[in-house]
This record gives sequence, C-alpha cells and structure tokens, in this order.
Amino acid sequence: MAETVRDNRSAARKQRLAIAMLTCTVFLGAILLFSMEPLVGRLLTPYFGGAAHVWLTCLMFFQAMLLLGYLYAHLLVRKLGAWHLLFLLVPLISLPLRIGAIANPGAPILSILSTLFFSAALPFIALSTTAVVAQAWMANSQAGRNREPYPLYAASNAGSLLALIGYAFLIEPFSGLRLQSFVWSGAYVLYVLLVLLTWLQLRPDRKIRETPEAAGKTETSPPPSGTLYLRWILLSALPSAFLMATTNYITLEVGSFPFVWVIPLALYLGSFIVTFRTHGGVPRFLKLFWLELLLAAFSLYFMRPDKLVFLGQLVIFFAICVVAHGTLYELRPPGSHLTHFYLASALGGWIGGVFASLVVPHVFPGLFEYPLALILFAALFWWHRDKAFLAFWPKAPRLAALGRILAIGVILYPAVDLLTPSASEPTKFRHRNFYGTYRIVDKPLEKGAMTVRKLIHGRTLHGSQLLNPSLRSEPISYYYQGGPMYEAYETVPSPRRMAVIGLGSGTISAYARRDDQLTYYEIDPDNEKIARQWFTYLKDCKGKVRVIDGDGRLSMQSRKAGDLKYDLITVDAFTGDGIPTHLLTREAMRVYLDRLGENGILLFHISNRYYDLRPTLKSTAATLGLFGVMNARGKNPQEIAPNRSGLYFSGQYVALAVKPERLRPLMDRGWVPFGKGDGLKDMAPWTDDYINVLAPLASAVRISDFSLARWW
Repeated sequence: MAETVRDNRSAARKQRLAIAMLTCTVFLGAILLFSMEPLVGRLLTPYFGGAAHVWLTCLMFFQAMLLLGYLYAHLLVRKLGAWHLLFLLVPLISLPLRIGAIANPGAPILSILSTLFFSAALPFIALSTTAVVAQAWMANSQAGRNREPYPLYAASNAGSLLALIGYAFLIEPFSGLRLQSFVWSGAYVLYVLLVLLTWLQLRPDRKIRETPEAAGKTETSPPPSGTLYLRWILLSALPSAFLMATTNYITLEVGSFPFVWVIPLALYLGSFIVTFRTHGGVPRFLKLFWLELLLAAFSLYFMRPDKLVFLGQLVIFFAICVVAHGTLYELRPPGSHLTHFYLASALGGWIGGVFASLVVPHVFPGLFEYPLALILFAALFWWHRDKAFLAFWPKAPRLAALGRILAIGVILYPAVDLLTPSASEPTKFRHRNFYGTYRIVDKPLEKGAMTVRKLIHGRTLHGSQLLNPSLRSEPISYYYQGGPMYEAYETVPSPRRMAVIGLGSGTISAYARRDDQLTYYEIDPDNEKIARQWFTYLKDCKGKVRVIDGDGRLSMQSRKAGDLKYDLITVDAFTGDGIPTHLLTREAMRVYLDRLGENGILLFHISNRYYDLRPTLKSTAATLGLFGVMNARGKNPQEIAPNRSGLYFSGQYVALAVKPERLRPLMDRGWVPFGKGDGLKDMAPWTDDYINVLAPLASAVRISDFSLARWW
C-alpha cells in the first residue's frame, strides 16, 4: 500500500515537472518569437528606410508566417510525432539573424516581403508552432489528461508581452543589433534543447489509458460548425485590422521605430493574457458597456492628437480587444478540435492584416479603416451580445438610465465639437497611400481678405501657401523670412547647390535664387504630384529644381543625383512628431558628408513635442569630428511680422559643419554652439546598429516656442 502511494506521488511529481517544462518551453518560444519581430524590423531599416508601411508590411508578413505555422501544426504534428524535433533544426541554417538585401529607396512591398521570406521565415514559422504543438502534446499525454490546455496560450502571450516590453525598454536601449542577433540565435539553440527535454519528459506519443467515459466524450465531440468557424475568423480578423489601424495612426504622428511599434502590439497580446486563462472570457462590466467603449474610440479619433489622446486610444484599444478575444475564448472548442480553433484564429488575423496593410491604402482616401473597424465591431459585438446588455434598459432605474445617456453625450461631444469647425474648412483634396494620408484645405484669413492653403499629412501641417498672387512666393509657416531656416540659407552665397530631404509643399523653393540648384529627395512619389498640382512653389522657383523619388538617405547613397556636391543639405523629413531614426545615425551623416561640399552645412529641422533630438545629434556628430550649433530659444516669429499672426512658426534647428568658422555667421545671429554649457545632456551616439529613442524622449522639454504647430 505504501509503495503504491509512493509510486503515485512519484508519478504526480513527474507529471508536474513535465507540465512545468512545457510551460517554460511555451514561454521561451513566445519570447523568441515576439522579440524577433522588432529586431527584424530594425534590421530592415538601413535597406528600406523608416516609413511606417515597412513595419506594417512586417506585421502582415509575420501574421502570414503564423498562419503557416498553425497550418503545419494542424496538418502534420500529430502525424510527425517526434520528427517535429527535426523540423526545429532547419532554421539553424539561417542563423544568426541577418538581412541580405540591396538598398531600395522606394521600399516596394514585394521587395520587403521577399527579403523577409528568405531571412526570417524559417525561424518564425518554427517558433510559431510552439503554443499549438505544446497544447496538442499536453492533450495527448498522461500528464495533461485531466488538464485544460488553454492556459498554455496565456503563458505564450505572457512571454510575448514580456518580449515586446523588454525589447523597447531593455534590449534596444542597451544593446546593438549585432549583439541582439547573436544572443537571439543562441537562445534559439537553447529553445530547441528545451523542446527535446520536454518531449522526453512528457512523451505525448505514448498511448494514454483513458476511462470509458473520457473516451466516449472524445468520440462524440461534434466537429465545429461553419458558423462557429466564421465567428472565430471574424473575432480574430477585426482586432488584427484594428491593431494595424491604431499602429498606423500613432506611427504617422509619433514616428516609426520599435518603441512605438511594440506598444499597440503588446496591448493586443495582453488582451489574450487577460481572456485566455482559466475562467477567462469577457469581464462582466465590459459585457454591459462595450457600446460606450466604441463611442469613446470614435470620439478620440477626431480629437487633436496629443499625449492624453494617444493614451486614451491605447487604453480603449486594449479594452476593445479584451471584448473581442474574450468572446473568442468563450467560443473555444474542446481540446480535440484545438488545432482547428487556432488555425481559424490565425487565418482571421492574417485576413485582418492584409486588409489593413494592403487593401485599405488603395480603397480609402483617408485613415477610414479606424472608424470602419469600430462600426464592424459594433455589429460583431451585437451579434454576440450578452443577455445583460439588453436587460439593462428595461430593468435599470430611471436615474441610472439617464446617467448612462448623459455619459454617452459627454463621450460624443468632443467629436461633434471638433467636426463643426472642420466644416468651415472644406477639404478640397484627399489622398491615401502607403506613406499616409494627405489633405488640401483652404482657410480664409482676415475676414476673407486673404486665404492660406494648407497641406496636411495625417494630422500635421506639412506646408502652406498664401493664395494671393502677389504673396504666393512668400515662404510661410516654419520657413518664413527672418526665421532660423532663413538664417541658415542666408549664410550660403549664390550660386548655391542645395539638397532637401522631404518635399512637403515645396516651400523651400522660395529660397532659391537665379542660378541656384535645388534637389528634393522625397520618399513618397505622390507628394510631388500634390505639390505641383496644389501649390506653385516648385513652378515659381527662380532656380533649377528637381525632385528625386525614394528615401533620402538611400537615394543619396545610390548616387541618384550623380556626383554633385551640395553647399547645403537640409533634413526636413518629419512625419507628425517623428523623424525617421535612420536619417540621424552616424552612417547617415557619413552619406550626407560624402555629398557635401568642403565648406557646406548640414541643417536638421527637428521640431518635436515628444523627443529632444539635439543631444543625440550633438553626440553623433562628435564621433565624426563635426561642429554644431542650435538656434537660440525664445525667438518669437510675431516680433518679426506682427501682421502675420498665425502664419509664422519657429522651431528647433541644428546646423553641422566640418569647420567651426563656417558656423560663425549663425553664432553671430544668436545660435548656440555645441559644447560645455550648452545645457544638453550627454547621450550615446546613434548608429545603424544602436538607436535608443528613450533617451531623447526622457530629455524632451515642452517649450511653446518650439512645439510643432498644428493647423486644423
């Protein structure tokens, strides 16, 4: 009797050990899987630039590979058995992680996808099978006979969340890409060894002795219906599309780099952790108030973007995903149909990703997928509504019902209030592509005596022009005569050879004099068409002007402009409040210096509400022996032209040169040289291998004179 008890205890310990090892395997696999996504995205940047669509293409690609991994698990894992361990060895041929690509300034989607396929597909597919295979092994093992396998999915998403947060706050700030790649590759080898040990401990291929009741239950479990498959797909596709829409909206305003990428993705995965657990599902209060959530998201969409709006959008995004994924969990099948469930979920996620990243830019002229997703969520949640949602109104006290109606009114008021003034500024033109959205808006000034035309990219002013024929050649907004950029251009005598990374409305063309040569580098080929059709700066330019399509750094590097040396290179490629980080690295500056004349100037326009990029430019320039100055604070453009109130905006600028005397004219105008006493914090220089956006984020100071102007 005692010996039997000892045997039972020993068997129970082995089973607990096997489950613990299985959980660790799932956790490690998820960490590797989701730390791989931002790592690969960063590896792509030097080859395809930092446009938001590069990351969105990565997301869609990884969703496709996840679908392939789930398809493999569904079709082959039960048949292959232990041979699955050999499949995990195949990705070793592509390690350590690296990108083998030819720099392409246009960043075509097919080139990005082909590069990702040959560089990252094998390890990602292998890792994507971890959670499903582990749950299948658990369901077919003695140790997991009486256990529900779905909590392993929560462990998987916990590892995924840890990987994303860890990458943004620990891995990227403290290590370079080369070190990250080697550490990740070593961790993958450990993962393969852990999978082998787990299989030996669990032995899922061993025939399990089942009770007649359990066997009968397995045999009579009905297959999922077509309607249930449809529900699984929709409940996966909509959150995936909403993830893309939210990421696109934020990256276009704040910038496209891992710190921004991982926040929506981490919240998306966090919703799985909350819902895919024992006794999980949709929290009770969300079953009652999902309509208010959707209305709040709709209202925030129309509000001016700032830190609080972004925070509110992210919180509501998470809550909406919890409702969708919680409903998905509540519709889960028995363990015998587990792979069907995950395959349908992965298919839905991929469909949502393809729709948001490939279809939407060709169908909608604006970021309309965000409100469209909210409308579809409303229909989907109504389809799966809880009885308590309908029971509230007939049973609720009059005061509670009135309070809920008032709450809905308060939620919708900001959207109505902001939409009303926009009606007085009708949109004359709207365009959407992979690089964002464009709007042309005419705004009357001085009681209709003057009209200004604005180019708005996303929610940010990217150039404006006075429509009065006698004033249309006058540069306004950030480029006004007497402002910091004007001062920098005045230090270069004509004839001048000038280059500008970032076209906008082409306002800098107003600076060009006769015999000057001005070359724009513009990543979005549609921007030139818009600038020529709706503005006259390029047409009225007194000098010779041309526009080169493609990422500015990569285009200069590929010698698209021939061997021309420039007297002044301006980096003015901000999108919202984010400047593409790959334009500020040491390697990027080397490209600029290679195209800069002996006595030339590099000018960076870095106006920003979220990041103070001056310390980064200072430290990076110092590694190349460059000298720098920054425009002094406190200048008020209204002091220069008080009758142009609302037309002129100052900003933050940094000028770099090989020789310090070249910057003397700017210092005479009040610009502050880099050095001791400049008030800037010490920061590590940026390279293609190492970029830390947390440092300039932490040092940013909100100063009204330098905040990025927003026109609506």
